[in-house]
Parts: sequence; structure tokens; C-alpha cells
Amino acid sequence: MTGPPRFVEWIIDLPIPLLALIVLGAWAAIAVLVHQVLVPWIAGPDGRTLGKFEAEVASQLGIILGLLLSFNALNVWEQSSAARDATLAEASALREIADLVPELSPELQPQVRNALRGYLEYVIGTEWPQLGRGSLALERPASLRSLTHLARASGNEDLHDAVAAAVNAREQRIRIATNRMLPARWTIVSVLGGLALLAIGLVHAEHRRARAVAIGMLTFAIASCFLVLLVQVRPFLGVLALKPTELSALAGELATSPR
Repeated sequence: MTGPPRFVEWIIDLPIPLLALIVLGAWAAIAVLVHQVLVPWIAGPDGRTLGKFEAEVASQLGIILGLLLSFNALNVWEQSSAARDATLAEASALREIADLVPELSPELQPQVRNALRGYLEYVIGTEWPQLGRGSLALERPASLRSLTHLARASGNEDLHDAVAAAVNAREQRIRIATNRMLPARWTIVSVLGGLALLAIGLVHAEHRRARAVAIGMLTFAIASCFLVLLVQVRPFLGVLALKPTELSALAGELATSPR
């Protein structure tokens, strides 16, 4: 997929200072448009053509904008938390598989251990870098299919349950990685943000300096909210993206164990 989705991924993957500069710059441009063009056009150069603009209008718009931003933020926090839980659950299940290997028959031990090593190498080296791009399918890799087959053949219920838990956790992780916030949500809060800037500008239409200060403060607040959402909206992409730390630790332990 090309176009806007790739551009969004590029933006989110930027260092936080640069991302903050872009977000603040975009909203600053809107603020300048409101302050220099829209307010004088609607209220006149002296700000008196429109008449008195009630502050309650700006207040109500601010409340609605805040509620929608909070709604979006709640969805982002829940998704980030679910991604972390799925990652930890998968690592815990895979570690349990490693701990159960000594209980298996001698001929199965190296097969399960090698399948587990192969799956960890696949997740860390191939699958994890693709999570942020959301281009993965739920199809299981060969190493995981082999692990599932060996768990069934072993007759060990604990091993079977651990593999099933790892499979479920992986599927949950991929579903979260491919989930996207609807563009309509971003559009609605962006439009409301612009309307809030216009409303606060019209409230101070007769006082250019006060208008500039009020619009500037609100612009910074809105840009800050958007920055926080963008940093967290993709749990597996960006500076704060989840890393396969626990899986890498387990892979390192298995690398030193006998084959």
C-alpha cells in the first residue's frame, strides 16, 4: 500500500522532537490562517462588523473537542496496553515451552528446542519489524506449525496448552498491529480544533494582540494533544514502540543451551 498510509507511517516513525515540530508547525499554520485571514474576513479589519460573539460558543466547542480527544486517547491507551499484554503473554508461553522441554522424551527434546529457536528467530528478525507497518497476516510460520505438531505428538498437556497460549497471543499481537484508528476520527477532531481556534479568535476579534495570544495558547494545547496521540497510536511503530525484549532474552538463553 502506498500514498497516505506510507506517509503517516513515516511521520509517526520520526524522532519525537522532529514530530513535535511538524505537528506544531501544521497547527501554527492553521492558527495564522485564522488570525490573519478568517477572523478579519468574518468580523472586519477592526473586528466590529460581526458584532458581539459570545464566549460560550468557544467554550462549548472546547468541551466537545476535549471529549472527542479523550475518546480517541482512551482507545489509543487501551490498544497500547493490549499490545503490551499480548507481547508479555506470548513471551511467558514460549518460556514455559522452554521449561517443559526437559520433561519430554529424549527424541522430542531437540526437535521442540530447535522449533522454538526457529520461531523466536522468525519473530525477532522477520515478523517484529513488519508489525509497525501492519502488513502481516495471521498465517502461522513453518516453525510455529512444527511446534504445534510436536506439542500434539508429545502427549504432554502442559506443552500443548503453552503452545496454544503462544499462538493465541501472537494472533492478538498481529490483530492489534494491523488495527487502525478510523480516518474519520482524525478528521472530526481536526475540524473541531480549527473551529475552536476560529471561535476563540472571533471572541477577541476587536483586540488583535489578545486574539493572537488566545489563539496561540489554544494552538499549543491542541498540537500537544495530537502529538501525544501520534506517539502512542501505533504500539509497534515509532520511538516508543514495543520491542521484543523478553523474546530476545529467551532466544539468548536457548542459544547457549545444548541442541
